[in-house]
Amino acid sequence: MKRTLLPSFLALAFASTPLQAQTPWIHVEVDDNEKEGSHVKVNLPLSVVEIALEAAPEKIVNEGRIRIEATDRDLDVEDLRKMWNELRDAPDSEWVTVEEKDETVSIRRQNDRILIDVDDRKGGDTAHIQVPVKVVDALFSGQGEELNLKGAISELKSLRGDIVRVDDGDTKVRIWIDEKD
Repeated sequence: MKRTLLPSFLALAFASTPLQAQTPWIHVEVDDNEKEGSHVKVNLPLSVVEIALEAAPEKIVNEGRIRIEATDRDLDVEDLRKMWNELRDAPDSEWVTVEEKDETVSIRRQNDRILIDVDDRKGGDTAHIQVPVKVVDALFSGQGEELNLKGAISELKSLRGDIVRVDDGDTKVRIWIDEKD
């Protein structure tokens, strides 16, 4: 009887391994290059981020949605949503390029991602941000002045690789998703 249980136990153990390996983790690494700078690493399953979102005070987040109160800003969430709805089906193209003496900012669509690049030649700062179209769709699926954070986090679960890289000369930030803890 013990011989028949061992293969069953091993089969169960190996069958559960791929499920655990597929759990998406979000990683945030901040490296302060100053003399006594800090090095911060955060490694969490995305499911924990969802739970934290649910635990956030209702004043900040309600049912996975964050409300941005109207202020004296030029653009509000509803305006951004309308612009996104017009741009979301646009072909790959450069949407915005700002070239100045010491800095270039570029916002473009490439395949299923929105790419934002900032290159500050004077200070040596760079930022590379990749946002999948489906994450932006989910974020703007709220109503009025609401952003749907829960929906955006849910979409992040299917992503792998770098999401954000920032290097301002003093500090490096990297945010990525994979199956490793």
